[in-house]
Amino acid sequence: MKKSKAAAMASFIFGLTFWIPLLNLIFGILAIVMGLKAIYKIKRHPESYGGKWLAVAGILLGSIVYMLSITGIGMCLAGYKDICNFMGLTFLN
Repeated sequence: MKKSKAAAMASFIFGLTFWIPLLNLIFGILAIVMGLKAIYKIKRHPESYGGKWLAVAGILLGSIVYMLSITGIGMCLAGYKDICNFMGLTFLN
């Protein structure tokens, strides 16, 4: 029987969208949620589900998106206008 890696693959793909301004926040949370779901399924039914490392990579990429976004928003609010423009947050200037 072939193992399903759909949730793990979705997590990884959502995690790879870190370079899209503002949408990365939506896709980052999806990467984390899908990765956690995939790991839960893999632990409960290892004979049916696989892709643990894809899920872990998706969770890590999604987490990095949020850490960098929070840092960037903080720097933007502190007056670094170039960071605001780079992140697509010109309305915070």
